[in-house]
Amino acid sequence: MSSQKPAKKRPVQSTRHKKTVASARTAKSAVGTGENRVGEKQRTKDLLTAIFRFAPDAVIIVDENGRITRVNDQVKALFGYTSRELVGKRMEVLIPPRFRDRHVEHRKDYMSGPRLREMGMNLELYALRKDGSEFPVDIMLSPADTDEGRVIIATVRDVTGHKQVEEALRKSHQQLEARVRERTAELTYATQTAVAAFENRARQQSAVAELSRRALEGRDLTSVLDDAVLLVTKVLDVEFCKILELAENALSLRAGVGWKEGSVGKISLPIGLGSHGGFTLLSSSPVVVEDLRAETRFKAPAFFLEHGIRSGVSVIIHGRGKPYGILGAHTKRQRSFTGDDVHFLQSVADALAAAIERRVLEEELLKASSREQQRIGQDLHDSLCQQLAGIEFQNSVLVQQLSKTSDAQAEAARIGELIRNATKQARALARGLSPVEIEPNGLMAALNNLAINATNLFRVRCSFECPQAVLLENRASATHLYRIAQEAIGNAVKHGQAKTVLIILKRVDGELILTVKDDGVGFSQDGRAIEGMGLRIMEYRADMIGAMLRIDSLKGEGTTVACRLRLG
Repeated sequence: MSSQKPAKKRPVQSTRHKKTVASARTAKSAVGTGENRVGEKQRTKDLLTAIFRFAPDAVIIVDENGRITRVNDQVKALFGYTSRELVGKRMEVLIPPRFRDRHVEHRKDYMSGPRLREMGMNLELYALRKDGSEFPVDIMLSPADTDEGRVIIATVRDVTGHKQVEEALRKSHQQLEARVRERTAELTYATQTAVAAFENRARQQSAVAELSRRALEGRDLTSVLDDAVLLVTKVLDVEFCKILELAENALSLRAGVGWKEGSVGKISLPIGLGSHGGFTLLSSSPVVVEDLRAETRFKAPAFFLEHGIRSGVSVIIHGRGKPYGILGAHTKRQRSFTGDDVHFLQSVADALAAAIERRVLEEELLKASSREQQRIGQDLHDSLCQQLAGIEFQNSVLVQQLSKTSDAQAEAARIGELIRNATKQARALARGLSPVEIEPNGLMAALNNLAINATNLFRVRCSFECPQAVLLENRASATHLYRIAQEAIGNAVKHGQAKTVLIILKRVDGELILTVKDDGVGFSQDGRAIEGMGLRIMEYRADMIGAMLRIDSLKGEGTTVACRLRLG
């Protein structure tokens, strides 16, 4: 049998002992927890101290009275003060003097209701360094309650760099806006200038076209020249315009606007370097003068200086073989004439050149016609009339020889009468082809003979009236007036089928007026230029002597041709 040992009994602890052990353990745990809390607070304090001290911005703690109680290390770097120099001082020591009074009021308002906010919102804030210099800052205010009372934590940041960037951006923005405005103004001006130039060019071209149309209508040259100078002054906005006609040794003022009364037709300017126009002829191109007083290329004529002319432009009016003359525009203002202005003036000059060339050709044609008529008249007088006179003489001999034969003698006498009539008509035709004598009363005598010859030749009642003597010493003018009357009578008979023609010559208020009236069938003008070479020749003749020709006619009421010539 095996034997068994009795089990060992464990000592029994009392309840009191258990409680004592538990209390000891609890006390030890409490001590550990307290130590942990103290350590945590210290670590937090150390952390806050480090954050305060090494914060990137300057931090200033101010009490309720506005005195500085503590600053971090950045304050010295930012303001130049040490902690000892600032602690106990009022915050205003860091504020420029001009802002201090206002700052005190703001601080009081803030302390009455402190809150986290940015100081000086929408304002530009400045701080004051120890050396007296100012710099822009941003300030953030934070209230805090401590054992020592309520304090304000001011975080200050130097924003000089930001301000510089903002200022640079502002200036850049201003420069950009200025450039945009400038460029916009440039574009606007360029557009307006281009539009104005286009409109001006169109206006100039239209004016030249209108002048050319008037010249082609067959108007007298004086009217065309007058229209041209008026047109130039209007389009170029100048006070003066001139047309100078080139003579042998001078340029005579043929037409103009703005000059003193009586200058046109009387003033002559030198050619060569003695005048603007003369220099233009030498240059063979347009000449622009911006300031006549400073001009060195030619001498300013006294005539220009008397009128106060300052600027101008002249172009050549070209002609066949040699220039006709000069077209010039001038003003009292100092002005720069543009290329378009010069082109316009030259276009007007070219239109005048075409009109003048046409008048020259017409004048040459009329002169050739007159010379041919005079030659025919001389041939009629010297040849045909002499031959008829010889035949008449032979016929008179035949009449004597036929004295014994009455019938033959009578026939021969009748033939002789016919020959005498033919001789008279031939002589009348000869006088009509070379009608006017040099004497001052030649026109009156020629018109009277014209009326008699027309009555005999055309079998119409043609009469001449001249209430008082009208003397015209200019033979060329008298010849043209005679030809106009002769052409008017021919038209009245051939085209108007007139039975009565009246020629009237009179002088009224310094004008010679020649009128030819007929009772023919007339014609309707319908507002159009009168057609027909005979009527056009009458107009050309009137133009050549500077006279005004008017033709009035209505169907069934005859025709009236009136020519008015201003006597010098």
